[in-house]
Amino acid sequence: MTTRTTSALYYVRLREDLPRDVAQAYWAGLHADIVRRLPHLVEYRQHHFSATDHGYWPATPRVGTVTPASWRLDGFAEVRFQNLASGLLVPLHLREVFFDEQNVFEQVLGHLAGPTGGRWWTEGHDPHVGHRTTVLLRRRAGASRRGFRNFVRERLAPALETAGALDLRAYTFLPGLPHPTPGIAHHNPANRRYHGAVLFGTTHRGDVDALLTHPEVAAAIAVQGETCSAVHSYAVHRTVPVIGAPA
Repeated sequence: MTTRTTSALYYVRLREDLPRDVAQAYWAGLHADIVRRLPHLVEYRQHHFSATDHGYWPATPRVGTVTPASWRLDGFAEVRFQNLASGLLVPLHLREVFFDEQNVFEQVLGHLAGPTGGRWWTEGHDPHVGHRTTVLLRRRAGASRRGFRNFVRERLAPALETAGALDLRAYTFLPGLPHPTPGIAHHNPANRRYHGAVLFGTTHRGDVDALLTHPEVAAAIAVQGETCSAVHSYAVHRTVPVIGAPA
């Protein structure tokens, strides 16, 4: 049983001229306090990536799985709206958020999953997950959007559920979500762009390898090259539930 959501994901790169721990603390603290005042949000979570634990997704022919040093992300904000109409109202209240982004971020890349474009195998934030992995997927040029959506939401994510993944969420993105905040970069070239994401949990970091070698997951990974040209994994070292769950 899955929950369909209207969601957006905002991938971020922290400012390079700030100490990483200082930037992460600001994101989880003062910036989160500003976001917490926004209306129309059902859930808002920050996922802070590990600086060193990434690129461990299994490689297959024609699919890049090494996280590029020149395009390494530092985390993402995961947002759930009540519905599409409420999502369209949120930007009316974002002035303070937009102007605060320059205090912590180098770059923000917004991705809208669209009406019911997210799939959750949970009703909300699970605080008991010990480790989370996020997987960012790039659709292969020439592969159909429908084929890519089916792989992410109907093949890969259900395989992870069968293998025992916790707090499982899958997204495929609509093209072109503008995020014109001042003072930071938004360029997202085609050769670096992501078109979908999967987020899943395990009890411990050491459980990830066993989950990825489960027969159902291994079978999905074996055919990932049909619709994907890159699959980049990041360990989430901290999840901050700002709205929709107790911190």
